[in-house]
Amino acid sequence: MLTATLGKQAMIEWGWRIPFLLSILLIVVGIVIRRTVEESPVFKAMQRRHKESSAPLKELMRNHSREILRTALIFMANNAAGYILIAFIISYGTNTLKMPSEQLLLIGTLAAVSWFIFTLLGGILGDKIGRVRCFQIGYTLMVLWAVPMWFLIDSKNLLLFFISAVGLTIALGLSYGPQAALYAELFPAKVRYSGVSIGYALGAIFGGAFAPMIAQWIIGTYGESWRVGVYIGGLALISLITVSTIKDPQGVDLNVSDAGG
Repeated sequence: MLTATLGKQAMIEWGWRIPFLLSILLIVVGIVIRRTVEESPVFKAMQRRHKESSAPLKELMRNHSREILRTALIFMANNAAGYILIAFIISYGTNTLKMPSEQLLLIGTLAAVSWFIFTLLGGILGDKIGRVRCFQIGYTLMVLWAVPMWFLIDSKNLLLFFISAVGLTIALGLSYGPQAALYAELFPAKVRYSGVSIGYALGAIFGGAFAPMIAQWIIGTYGESWRVGVYIGGLALISLITVSTIKDPQGVDLNVSDAGG
């Protein structure tokens, strides 16, 4: 957005400092939120019982390894597709397709806004129709859209490029919005923090950590972008199958007395 507004040369010379300065506002907002928002009733209950929302790794892996693995596999496709959206397709459009970088950066910004909107929608739908069902809708859309979107991108048409990105954000938002609630409901309170953290981190490693590099390798090796879609679609299918193995935990009691995941 700034590059499109200021121009490429101004962005290189001095405009790059603006995002760093604006990040100070995020720090202030974070401090205000942290000081004004109360801890959850579950966390307060654990404090009263002198318990921590964590667990030794050995105990966690012994008793909750299945939940951790499912958490990782469910997040994997969303994280990979997200990195493709924010870290690869703009670079691909600029460097490989030789499309104008300012317009592509603007498209990337608008796609990020779309992702935010559909994430909110995903959270709302997760409450209404169930976390698992919302995930299933999102990942089904991702499987179906992962390949066709590349034909729109390769058209070098800015409008079709934008449609391809927004289409992906619909799937991303619906498979991201209900995530926090689903994960919290999978683990009992005493291991919730550690279980979710480890599962989320593993999902990021399986998914986004290598996604741009794999996508670049696919392009460099085969020269056909739709194969990147096959890669993302395959991950989405794995995540879809994994989340479908879960009996929707919507409405589960999150209190400290929880005994299972």
